[in-house]
Amino acid sequence: MAANTFTSFQNSSYDFRAQAALLDTVSEGMIVRRGDKLLYLNKAIMNMFGVDADSAHELEKPVSEWIHPEDRHVVEDVYSKRVKGDLAPDIYDFRIISMTGEELWISCRAQVIDWHGEPAVAASFKDITVQKKSVDNEQFTMGLFENIFNVTPEFMLLFNLNDGCVVDVNPTFLNVFGRRREEVIGTPIEELGIISDPTFHERFIEELKTAAFLTDIPVALSTRGGLMRHFRLFARKIEGTGKPYLLMTGRDVTDENARAQEMQRNRDEAELSNRTKSEFLANMSHELRTPLNAILGFSELIRDQITGPHAVDKYSEYAADIYKSGSHLLSIINDILDLSKVEAGRLEAHLEWLNPSVCLNMCLSLVNQRAFESGVTIDSDFDNSLHLMADERLLKQIGLNLLSNAVKFTKAGGVVNFSLVRIEDQGACLKVADSGIGMTPEEIYVAQRPFGQVDSSLSRRQDGSGLGLPLVAAFTEKLGAKMTIESKPDVGTTVCIHFPANKIRLIDQADEVTDVI
Repeated sequence: MAANTFTSFQNSSYDFRAQAALLDTVSEGMIVRRGDKLLYLNKAIMNMFGVDADSAHELEKPVSEWIHPEDRHVVEDVYSKRVKGDLAPDIYDFRIISMTGEELWISCRAQVIDWHGEPAVAASFKDITVQKKSVDNEQFTMGLFENIFNVTPEFMLLFNLNDGCVVDVNPTFLNVFGRRREEVIGTPIEELGIISDPTFHERFIEELKTAAFLTDIPVALSTRGGLMRHFRLFARKIEGTGKPYLLMTGRDVTDENARAQEMQRNRDEAELSNRTKSEFLANMSHELRTPLNAILGFSELIRDQITGPHAVDKYSEYAADIYKSGSHLLSIINDILDLSKVEAGRLEAHLEWLNPSVCLNMCLSLVNQRAFESGVTIDSDFDNSLHLMADERLLKQIGLNLLSNAVKFTKAGGVVNFSLVRIEDQGACLKVADSGIGMTPEEIYVAQRPFGQVDSSLSRRQDGSGLGLPLVAAFTEKLGAKMTIESKPDVGTTVCIHFPANKIRLIDQADEVTDVI
Protein backbone atom coordinates (compact mmCIF):
# COMPACT_ATOMS: atom_id res chain seq x y z
CA MET A 1 0.00 0.00 0.00
CA ALA A 2 1.17 3.53 -0.67
CA ALA A 3 2.12 5.79 2.16
CA ASN A 4 -0.52 8.40 1.31
CA THR A 5 -3.92 7.22 2.44
CA PHE A 6 -5.57 9.28 -0.29
CA THR A 7 -3.95 7.13 -2.98
CA SER A 8 -4.16 3.90 -1.10
CA PHE A 9 -7.51 2.88 -2.44
CA GLN A 10 -8.40 2.28 -6.08
CA ASN A 11 -11.42 3.86 -7.71
CA SER A 12 -11.55 6.63 -5.09
CA SER A 13 -13.81 9.55 -5.92
CA TYR A 14 -13.28 13.20 -5.07
CA ASP A 15 -15.93 12.97 -2.35
CA PHE A 16 -14.10 10.06 -0.77
CA ARG A 17 -10.80 11.91 -0.79
CA ALA A 18 -12.48 14.83 0.93
CA GLN A 19 -14.00 12.53 3.54
CA ALA A 20 -10.63 10.81 4.05
CA ALA A 21 -8.93 14.16 4.52
CA LEU A 22 -11.56 15.00 7.13
CA LEU A 23 -11.05 11.68 8.93
CA ASP A 24 -7.29 12.33 9.07
CA THR A 25 -7.98 15.31 11.32
CA VAL A 26 -9.74 13.39 14.08
CA SER A 27 -7.81 12.07 17.10
CA GLU A 28 -9.44 8.66 17.09
CA GLY A 29 -8.12 6.00 14.79
CA MET A 30 -10.43 4.97 11.92
CA ILE A 31 -10.05 1.63 10.18
CA VAL A 32 -11.94 -0.41 7.58
CA ARG A 33 -11.20 -4.12 7.21
CA ARG A 34 -12.54 -7.01 5.21
CA GLY A 35 -11.40 -10.33 6.53
CA ASP A 36 -7.69 -10.09 7.31
CA LYS A 37 -7.07 -7.20 4.91
CA LEU A 38 -6.86 -3.51 5.74
CA LEU A 39 -8.97 -1.43 3.34
CA TYR A 40 -8.57 1.97 4.96
CA LEU A 41 -6.95 3.64 7.96
CA ASN A 42 -6.46 7.27 8.90
CA LYS A 43 -3.37 9.03 10.20
CA ALA A 44 -4.32 8.46 13.86
CA ILE A 45 -4.25 4.70 13.26
CA MET A 46 -0.90 4.96 11.49
CA ASN A 47 0.45 6.83 14.52
CA MET A 48 -0.92 4.13 16.82
CA PHE A 49 0.71 1.42 14.71
CA GLY A 50 3.94 3.42 14.58
CA VAL A 51 3.89 3.46 10.78
CA ASP A 52 5.50 6.31 8.81
CA ALA A 53 6.21 6.89 5.10
CA ASP A 54 9.27 4.63 5.16
CA SER A 55 7.37 1.70 6.69
CA ALA A 56 4.00 2.05 4.96
CA HIS A 57 4.50 -1.32 3.27
CA GLU A 58 3.98 -2.92 6.70
CA LEU A 59 0.29 -2.10 6.40
CA GLU A 60 -0.06 -4.85 3.83
CA LYS A 61 0.44 -7.58 6.43
CA PRO A 62 -2.69 -9.31 7.84
CA VAL A 63 -4.79 -7.43 10.36
CA SER A 64 -4.42 -10.23 12.92
CA GLU A 65 -0.66 -9.62 13.14
CA TRP A 66 -1.29 -6.17 14.61
CA ILE A 67 -3.40 -7.67 17.40
CA HIS A 68 -1.87 -9.00 20.62
CA PRO A 69 -1.59 -12.81 20.39
CA GLU A 70 -3.62 -13.30 23.59
CA ASP A 71 -6.49 -11.18 22.23
CA ARG A 72 -6.65 -12.41 18.61
CA HIS A 73 -9.26 -15.09 19.26
CA VAL A 74 -11.52 -12.54 20.95
CA VAL A 75 -11.22 -9.99 18.12
CA GLU A 76 -11.74 -12.58 15.42
CA ASP A 77 -14.73 -14.08 17.23
CA VAL A 78 -16.41 -10.64 17.52
CA TYR A 79 -15.59 -9.83 13.86
CA SER A 80 -17.05 -13.16 12.67
CA LYS A 81 -20.29 -12.64 14.60
CA ARG A 82 -20.60 -9.08 13.37
CA VAL A 83 -20.28 -9.89 9.66
CA LYS A 84 -22.72 -12.82 10.06
CA GLY A 85 -25.25 -10.55 11.68
CA ASP A 86 -25.08 -12.35 15.00
CA LEU A 87 -25.19 -10.50 18.31
CA ALA A 88 -21.83 -8.84 18.89
CA PRO A 89 -20.74 -6.04 21.24
CA ASP A 90 -20.65 -2.56 19.76
CA ILE A 91 -17.71 -1.61 22.00
CA TYR A 92 -15.00 -3.84 23.41
CA ASP A 93 -11.35 -3.61 24.43
CA PHE A 94 -8.25 -5.44 23.22
CA ARG A 95 -4.53 -4.90 22.76
CA ILE A 96 -2.51 -4.16 19.66
CA ILE A 97 1.24 -4.38 19.06
CA SER A 98 2.83 -1.39 17.32
CA MET A 99 5.78 -1.46 14.92
CA THR A 100 8.07 -0.67 17.87
CA GLY A 101 6.70 -3.59 19.89
CA GLU A 102 4.79 -1.34 22.26
CA GLU A 103 1.62 -2.82 23.73
CA LEU A 104 -1.43 -0.51 23.50
CA TRP A 105 -4.91 -0.98 24.87
CA ILE A 106 -7.65 -0.05 22.37
CA SER A 107 -11.32 0.65 22.92
CA CYS A 108 -12.98 -0.43 19.67
CA ARG A 109 -16.42 0.70 18.38
CA ALA A 110 -17.35 -1.14 15.18
CA GLN A 111 -20.19 -1.82 12.72
CA VAL A 112 -20.73 -3.37 9.29
CA ILE A 113 -20.80 -0.91 6.35
CA ASP A 114 -20.97 -1.11 2.57
CA TRP A 115 -17.53 -0.53 1.14
CA HIS A 116 -17.51 -0.15 -2.63
CA GLY A 117 -20.49 -2.43 -2.99
CA GLU A 118 -19.29 -5.10 -0.61
CA PRO A 119 -19.68 -5.48 3.16
CA ALA A 120 -16.79 -4.52 5.40
CA VAL A 121 -16.30 -3.59 9.05
CA ALA A 122 -15.55 -0.01 9.98
CA ALA A 123 -14.16 0.65 13.42
CA SER A 124 -12.89 3.54 15.51
CA PHE A 125 -9.92 2.95 17.80
CA LYS A 126 -9.38 4.93 21.00
CA ASP A 127 -6.11 4.56 22.87
CA ILE A 128 -7.02 3.78 26.49
CA THR A 129 -3.59 2.51 27.57
CA VAL A 130 -3.14 5.18 30.26
CA GLN A 131 -6.61 4.62 31.70
CA LYS A 132 -6.20 0.86 31.56
CA LYS A 133 -2.89 0.96 33.37
CA SER A 134 -4.39 3.27 35.94
CA VAL A 135 -7.25 0.85 36.52
CA ASP A 136 -4.83 -2.09 36.66
CA ASN A 137 -2.65 -0.27 39.15
CA GLU A 138 -5.69 0.60 41.24
CA GLN A 139 -6.88 -3.00 41.13
CA PHE A 140 -3.41 -4.23 42.04
CA THR A 141 -3.25 -1.77 44.91
CA MET A 142 -6.70 -2.78 46.12
CA GLY A 143 -5.82 -6.45 45.83
CA LEU A 144 -2.57 -5.89 47.67
CA PHE A 145 -4.34 -3.96 50.42
CA GLU A 146 -6.98 -6.67 50.71
CA ASN A 147 -4.32 -9.34 51.08
CA ILE A 148 -2.43 -7.32 53.68
CA PHE A 149 -5.70 -6.54 55.47
CA ASN A 150 -6.57 -10.23 55.70
CA VAL A 151 -3.20 -11.82 56.52
CA THR A 152 -1.39 -9.23 58.67
CA PRO A 153 -0.73 -10.38 62.27
CA GLU A 154 -1.69 -6.90 63.47
CA PHE A 155 -5.36 -6.13 63.93
CA MET A 156 -6.88 -3.59 61.53
CA LEU A 157 -10.03 -1.59 62.03
CA LEU A 158 -11.80 0.83 59.65
CA PHE A 159 -14.50 3.10 61.08
CA ASN A 160 -16.46 6.21 60.15
CA LEU A 161 -15.13 9.30 61.90
CA ASN A 162 -18.53 11.02 61.80
CA ASP A 163 -20.48 8.45 63.79
CA GLY A 164 -17.67 6.19 65.02
CA CYS A 165 -19.32 3.08 63.53
CA VAL A 166 -17.09 0.21 62.44
CA VAL A 167 -17.00 -0.29 58.66
CA ASP A 168 -14.64 -3.26 58.45
CA VAL A 169 -12.23 -5.35 60.51
CA ASN A 170 -9.68 -7.97 59.53
CA PRO A 171 -9.65 -11.60 60.73
CA THR A 172 -6.88 -10.82 63.23
CA PHE A 173 -9.16 -8.34 65.00
CA LEU A 174 -11.92 -10.95 65.32
CA ASN A 175 -9.44 -13.51 66.63
CA VAL A 176 -7.70 -11.20 69.10
CA PHE A 177 -10.91 -9.85 70.63
CA GLY A 178 -13.01 -13.01 70.25
CA ARG A 179 -15.81 -11.31 68.27
CA ARG A 180 -18.04 -12.20 65.32
CA ARG A 181 -18.05 -9.96 62.27
CA GLU A 182 -21.81 -9.39 62.39
CA GLU A 183 -21.66 -8.05 65.97
CA VAL A 184 -18.80 -5.67 65.13
CA ILE A 185 -19.74 -4.12 61.77
CA GLY A 186 -21.96 -1.07 62.22
CA THR A 187 -21.29 -0.83 65.97
CA PRO A 188 -19.75 2.38 67.38
CA ILE A 189 -16.19 1.61 68.37
CA GLU A 190 -16.61 2.89 71.92
CA GLU A 191 -19.46 0.40 72.45
CA LEU A 192 -17.26 -2.61 71.68
CA GLY A 193 -15.90 -2.43 75.22
CA ILE A 194 -12.30 -3.18 74.26
CA ILE A 195 -10.72 0.09 75.49
CA SER A 196 -10.06 0.07 79.24
CA ASP A 197 -9.71 3.85 79.49
CA PRO A 198 -13.14 5.44 78.84
CA THR A 199 -11.55 8.79 77.92
CA PHE A 200 -9.08 7.30 75.43
CA HIS A 201 -11.37 7.31 72.37
CA GLU A 202 -12.34 10.96 72.86
CA ARG A 203 -8.71 12.03 73.32
CA PHE A 204 -7.66 9.93 70.34
CA ILE A 205 -10.21 11.56 68.03
CA GLU A 206 -9.32 15.02 69.37
CA GLU A 207 -5.67 14.49 68.44
CA LEU A 208 -6.66 13.50 64.91
CA LYS A 209 -8.23 16.91 64.37
CA THR A 210 -4.75 18.40 64.18
CA ALA A 211 -2.93 15.47 62.55
CA ALA A 212 -3.63 13.26 59.54
CA PHE A 213 -2.08 10.27 61.25
CA LEU A 214 -0.90 9.06 64.64
CA THR A 215 1.83 6.52 65.34
CA ASP A 216 2.99 4.37 68.24
CA ILE A 217 0.19 5.23 70.67
CA PRO A 218 0.31 2.97 73.78
CA VAL A 219 -3.01 1.59 75.02
CA ALA A 220 -4.30 -1.30 77.12
CA LEU A 221 -7.11 -3.28 75.45
CA SER A 222 -9.44 -6.01 76.71
CA THR A 223 -8.86 -9.03 74.47
CA ARG A 224 -10.46 -12.49 74.21
CA GLY A 225 -11.61 -13.75 77.60
CA GLY A 226 -11.27 -10.30 79.20
CA LEU A 227 -7.46 -10.55 79.26
CA MET A 228 -5.82 -7.12 79.30
CA ARG A 229 -2.91 -6.79 76.88
CA HIS A 230 -0.78 -3.87 75.77
CA PHE A 231 -0.86 -2.58 72.18
CA ARG A 232 0.74 0.13 70.08
CA LEU A 233 -1.77 1.86 67.79
CA PHE A 234 -1.17 3.44 64.39
CA ALA A 235 -3.94 5.43 62.70
CA ARG A 236 -4.45 7.39 59.48
CA LYS A 237 -7.40 9.42 58.22
CA ILE A 238 -8.76 8.43 54.81
CA GLU A 239 -10.52 11.32 53.02
CA GLY A 240 -11.74 12.03 49.49
CA THR A 241 -14.39 9.29 49.63
CA GLY A 242 -17.31 11.51 50.61
CA LYS A 243 -17.04 10.45 54.25
CA PRO A 244 -14.02 10.70 56.56
CA TYR A 245 -12.75 7.29 57.62
CA LEU A 246 -10.02 6.20 60.00
CA LEU A 247 -7.87 3.15 59.44
CA MET A 248 -6.39 1.90 62.70
CA THR A 249 -3.87 -0.88 63.20
CA GLY A 250 -2.76 -2.34 66.51
CA ARG A 251 0.36 -4.33 67.36
CA ASP A 252 0.40 -6.50 70.49
CA VAL A 253 3.54 -5.55 72.45
CA THR A 254 2.71 -7.31 75.72
CA ASP A 255 5.36 -10.01 75.32
CA GLU A 256 7.81 -7.51 73.84
CA ASN A 257 7.36 -5.24 76.86
CA ALA A 258 7.82 -8.19 79.22
CA ARG A 259 11.05 -9.17 77.46
CA ALA A 260 12.29 -5.58 77.57
CA GLN A 261 11.50 -5.34 81.28
CA GLU A 262 13.24 -8.68 81.93
CA MET A 263 16.30 -7.51 80.02
CA GLN A 264 16.29 -4.26 81.99
CA ARG A 265 16.01 -6.19 85.26
CA ASN A 266 18.91 -8.39 84.19
CA ARG A 267 20.98 -5.33 83.30
CA ASP A 268 20.12 -3.70 86.62
CA GLU A 269 21.01 -6.86 88.53
CA ALA A 270 24.27 -7.20 86.61
CA GLU A 271 25.16 -3.57 87.31
CA LEU A 272 24.18 -4.00 90.96
CA SER A 273 26.29 -7.15 91.22
CA ASN A 274 29.29 -5.37 89.69
CA ARG A 275 28.87 -2.39 92.00
CA THR A 276 28.48 -4.66 95.01
CA LYS A 277 31.61 -6.65 94.14
CA SER A 278 33.52 -3.42 93.57
CA GLU A 279 32.40 -2.16 96.99
CA PHE A 280 33.33 -5.51 98.48
CA LEU A 281 36.86 -5.39 97.04
CA ALA A 282 37.28 -1.85 98.29
CA ASN A 283 36.07 -2.84 101.76
CA MET A 284 38.10 -6.05 101.82
CA SER A 285 41.32 -4.14 101.19
CA HIS A 286 41.04 -3.13 104.85
CA GLU A 287 39.92 -6.56 106.08
CA LEU A 288 42.73 -8.38 104.27
CA ARG A 289 45.54 -5.93 104.93
CA THR A 290 44.91 -5.58 108.66
CA PRO A 291 45.50 -9.25 109.57
CA LEU A 292 48.30 -9.55 107.00
CA ASN A 293 50.07 -6.54 108.47
CA ALA A 294 49.67 -8.03 111.95
CA ILE A 295 51.03 -11.39 110.78
CA LEU A 296 54.02 -9.81 109.06
CA GLY A 297 54.71 -7.35 111.88
CA PHE A 298 54.59 -9.86 114.75
CA SER A 299 56.49 -12.43 112.67
CA GLU A 300 59.23 -9.86 112.11
CA LEU A 301 59.39 -9.11 115.86
CA ILE A 302 59.83 -12.81 116.63
CA ARG A 303 62.30 -13.37 113.79
CA ASP A 304 64.54 -10.48 114.79
CA GLN A 305 64.05 -11.12 118.54
CA ILE A 306 63.40 -7.39 119.06
CA THR A 307 62.76 -7.78 122.80
CA GLY A 308 65.71 -10.08 123.29
CA PRO A 309 66.32 -13.82 122.95
CA HIS A 310 64.85 -14.70 126.32
CA ALA A 311 61.43 -12.90 126.04
CA VAL A 312 59.54 -16.17 125.50
CA ASP A 313 56.32 -14.95 127.13
CA LYS A 314 56.26 -11.90 124.86
CA TYR A 315 56.89 -14.00 121.75
CA SER A 316 54.09 -16.38 122.79
CA GLU A 317 51.77 -13.37 122.92
CA TYR A 318 52.94 -12.33 119.42
CA ALA A 319 52.35 -15.86 118.15
CA ALA A 320 48.81 -15.78 119.57
CA ASP A 321 48.18 -12.50 117.71
CA ILE A 322 49.56 -14.07 114.52
CA TYR A 323 47.26 -17.06 114.98
CA LYS A 324 44.26 -14.80 115.61
CA SER A 325 44.99 -12.68 112.52
CA GLY A 326 45.59 -15.78 110.38
CA SER A 327 42.34 -17.33 111.57
CA HIS A 328 40.44 -14.17 110.70
CA LEU A 329 42.09 -14.06 107.28
CA LEU A 330 41.32 -17.73 106.68
CA SER A 331 37.68 -17.15 107.66
CA ILE A 332 37.34 -14.40 105.05
CA ILE A 333 38.99 -16.53 102.38
CA ASN A 334 36.78 -19.52 103.26
CA ASP A 335 33.68 -17.35 102.95
CA ILE A 336 34.77 -16.17 99.51
CA LEU A 337 35.55 -19.74 98.39
CA ASP A 338 32.21 -21.02 99.72
CA LEU A 339 30.33 -18.30 97.86
CA SER A 340 32.19 -19.13 94.66
CA LYS A 341 31.03 -22.75 95.05
CA VAL A 342 27.46 -21.57 95.54
CA GLU A 343 27.55 -19.35 92.45
CA ALA A 344 29.16 -22.15 90.40
CA GLY A 345 26.50 -24.65 91.58
CA ARG A 346 29.19 -26.87 93.10
CA LEU A 347 28.10 -26.68 96.74
CA GLU A 348 27.47 -30.22 98.04
CA ALA A 349 25.44 -31.35 101.04
CA HIS A 350 26.01 -34.76 102.65
CA LEU A 351 22.70 -35.30 104.44
CA GLU A 352 22.37 -37.65 107.40
CA TRP A 353 20.32 -37.99 110.54
CA LEU A 354 22.29 -36.21 113.23
CA ASN A 355 21.92 -34.75 116.68
CA PRO A 356 22.04 -30.98 116.02
CA SER A 357 22.79 -30.16 119.66
CA VAL A 358 26.37 -31.37 119.21
CA CYS A 359 26.99 -28.94 116.30
CA LEU A 360 25.20 -26.06 117.99
CA ASN A 361 27.09 -26.47 121.27
CA MET A 362 30.33 -26.40 119.29
CA CYS A 363 29.22 -23.08 117.78
CA LEU A 364 28.56 -21.78 121.28
CA SER A 365 32.02 -22.77 122.46
CA LEU A 366 33.64 -20.96 119.52
CA VAL A 367 31.70 -17.72 120.05
CA ASN A 368 31.47 -17.60 123.88
CA GLN A 369 34.86 -15.95 124.33
CA ARG A 370 34.05 -13.21 121.81
CA ALA A 371 30.67 -12.66 123.51
CA PHE A 372 32.35 -12.45 126.93
CA GLU A 373 34.84 -9.88 125.64
CA SER A 374 32.01 -7.83 124.09
CA GLY A 375 29.87 -7.95 127.24
CA VAL A 376 27.11 -9.90 125.51
CA THR A 377 25.18 -12.73 127.15
CA ILE A 378 24.24 -15.81 125.12
CA ASP A 379 21.23 -17.86 126.27
CA SER A 380 20.74 -21.25 124.61
CA ASP A 381 17.82 -23.66 124.47
CA PHE A 382 18.13 -26.86 122.39
CA ASP A 383 15.45 -29.55 122.20
CA ASN A 384 17.59 -32.65 122.65
CA SER A 385 14.78 -34.91 121.46
CA LEU A 386 15.19 -33.67 117.89
CA HIS A 387 17.29 -35.21 115.17
CA LEU A 388 17.70 -33.35 111.85
CA MET A 389 18.31 -34.60 108.32
CA ALA A 390 21.20 -32.21 107.63
CA ASP A 391 24.84 -31.77 106.70
CA GLU A 392 26.97 -31.38 109.85
CA ARG A 393 29.42 -28.95 108.24
CA LEU A 394 26.72 -26.71 106.74
CA LEU A 395 24.64 -26.75 109.93
CA LYS A 396 27.71 -25.75 111.92
CA GLN A 397 28.48 -22.88 109.50
CA ILE A 398 24.88 -21.69 109.66
CA GLY A 399 24.91 -21.60 113.46
CA LEU A 400 28.38 -20.04 113.65
CA ASN A 401 27.59 -17.30 111.11
CA LEU A 402 24.28 -16.36 112.72
CA LEU A 403 25.68 -16.45 116.24
CA SER A 404 28.79 -14.44 115.29
CA ASN A 405 26.66 -11.79 113.54
CA ALA A 406 24.32 -11.53 116.53
CA VAL A 407 27.21 -11.03 118.96
CA LYS A 408 28.99 -8.64 116.61
CA PHE A 409 26.02 -6.28 116.26
CA THR A 410 24.80 -6.40 119.88
CA LYS A 411 26.01 -3.74 122.27
CA ALA A 412 27.56 -4.53 125.66
CA GLY A 413 24.88 -5.64 128.12
CA GLY A 414 22.75 -7.09 125.34
CA VAL A 415 21.42 -10.63 125.06
CA VAL A 416 21.51 -13.22 122.25
CA ASN A 417 19.09 -16.16 122.32
CA PHE A 418 20.26 -19.30 120.49
CA SER A 419 17.59 -22.04 120.27
CA LEU A 420 16.32 -25.09 118.41
CA VAL A 421 12.65 -25.89 119.09
CA ARG A 422 9.73 -27.66 117.48
CA ILE A 423 7.02 -25.47 115.93
CA GLU A 424 3.30 -25.81 115.22
CA ASP A 425 3.57 -27.34 111.73
CA GLN A 426 5.57 -30.25 113.21
CA GLY A 427 8.78 -28.78 111.84
CA ALA A 428 11.67 -27.23 113.75
CA CYS A 429 13.17 -23.75 113.97
CA LEU A 430 16.83 -22.95 114.56
CA LYS A 431 16.53 -19.40 115.92
CA VAL A 432 19.06 -16.69 116.70
CA ALA A 433 17.54 -13.57 118.26
CA ASP A 434 19.54 -10.59 119.44
CA SER A 435 18.85 -7.21 121.06
CA GLY A 436 21.31 -5.48 118.76
CA ILE A 437 21.23 -2.52 116.40
CA GLY A 438 18.65 -4.09 114.06
CA MET A 439 17.94 -3.27 110.41
CA THR A 440 15.33 -1.59 108.24
CA PRO A 441 13.62 -3.63 105.45
CA GLU A 442 15.93 -1.95 102.93
CA GLU A 443 18.98 -2.85 104.98
CA ILE A 444 17.79 -6.48 105.25
CA TYR A 445 17.65 -6.60 101.45
CA VAL A 446 21.21 -5.25 101.20
CA ALA A 447 22.50 -7.62 103.86
CA GLN A 448 21.17 -10.67 101.99
CA ARG A 449 23.01 -9.73 98.77
CA PRO A 450 26.42 -11.31 98.20
CA PHE A 451 29.12 -8.85 99.34
CA GLY A 452 26.39 -6.56 100.68
CA GLN A 453 27.09 -4.70 103.93
CA VAL A 454 24.67 -2.38 105.65
CA ASP A 455 27.51 -0.18 106.90
CA SER A 456 29.87 -0.19 103.90
CA SER A 457 32.21 2.65 104.74
CA LEU A 458 35.86 1.92 105.56
CA SER A 459 35.25 3.29 109.04
CA ARG A 460 32.31 0.96 109.78
CA ARG A 461 31.99 -0.22 113.34
CA GLN A 462 32.39 -3.96 112.65
CA ASP A 463 34.67 -5.98 110.42
CA GLY A 464 33.48 -8.76 108.14
CA SER A 465 33.19 -9.83 104.54
CA GLY A 466 29.49 -9.17 104.06
CA LEU A 467 29.03 -12.80 103.03
CA GLY A 468 27.51 -14.19 106.24
CA LEU A 469 23.78 -13.96 105.46
CA PRO A 470 24.10 -14.83 101.74
CA LEU A 471 26.04 -17.97 102.70
CA VAL A 472 23.51 -18.86 105.40
CA ALA A 473 20.73 -18.47 102.82
CA ALA A 474 22.58 -20.72 100.33
CA PHE A 475 23.38 -23.37 102.98
CA THR A 476 19.79 -23.28 104.23
CA GLU A 477 18.41 -23.85 100.76
CA LYS A 478 20.82 -26.76 100.25
CA LEU A 479 19.47 -28.39 103.42
CA GLY A 480 15.89 -28.06 102.16
CA ALA A 481 15.06 -25.49 104.83
CA LYS A 482 13.86 -21.88 104.68
CA MET A 483 15.34 -18.72 106.21
CA THR A 484 13.27 -15.80 107.51
CA ILE A 485 14.53 -12.51 108.96
CA GLU A 486 12.67 -10.11 111.22
CA SER A 487 14.43 -6.95 112.34
CA LYS A 488 13.77 -3.47 113.63
CA PRO A 489 16.31 -0.69 114.18
CA ASP A 490 17.45 -0.35 117.81
CA VAL A 491 15.27 -3.33 118.79
CA GLY A 492 17.11 -6.31 117.39
CA THR A 493 17.11 -9.05 114.76
CA THR A 494 15.62 -12.55 114.71
CA VAL A 495 16.71 -15.11 112.12
CA CYS A 496 14.85 -18.42 111.88
CA ILE A 497 15.97 -21.47 109.89
CA HIS A 498 12.76 -23.45 109.40
CA PHE A 499 13.21 -27.18 108.85
CA PRO A 500 10.04 -28.85 107.47
CA ALA A 501 8.46 -31.85 109.17
CA ASN A 502 10.08 -34.35 106.79
CA LYS A 503 13.53 -33.15 107.91
CA ILE A 504 13.08 -33.92 111.66
CA ARG A 505 12.71 -37.00 113.85
CA LEU A 506 12.32 -37.51 117.56
CA ILE A 507 15.47 -39.00 119.03
CA ASP A 508 13.79 -42.28 120.00
CA GLN A 509 12.53 -42.73 116.40
CA ALA A 510 15.79 -41.87 114.73
CA ASP A 511 17.36 -44.52 112.58
CA GLU A 512 20.93 -44.67 111.45
CA VAL A 513 20.05 -43.45 107.95
CA THR A 514 22.45 -41.53 105.75
CA ASP A 515 21.56 -39.84 102.44
CA VAL A 516 24.05 -38.04 100.24
CA ILE A 517 23.04 -35.29 97.84
